[in-house]
Amino acid sequence: MKMFWIIYAGPRVERVADALLAHGAAGYTEFPQAHGAGVHGRIEGTRAWPGEETVIASVVAADRAPKIADGLEALQRELSAGERLHFAVLPVETFR
Repeated sequence: MKMFWIIYAGPRVERVADALLAHGAAGYTEFPQAHGAGVHGRIEGTRAWPGEETVIASVVAADRAPKIADGLEALQRELSAGERLHFAVLPVETFR
């Protein structure tokens, strides 16, 4: 099994969920209003560091992971200015 850990910044988070489901994920969990810092600076939801991100997690069968990754990469190429999408694919020993 694999887990997708996705960080999305932008106004259309539903596009990420749609891509996951369209490419074989059975489900996902959203963590809205995430804050943090990275290569694009701080995102704290304040006037000094505006913006928020959504973290999305999805556990999938290992054989579905390549197709889902391809779908997320295609979505990355379609994003508008100001939108960002990053993801990691992690091994999962058990998910019950």
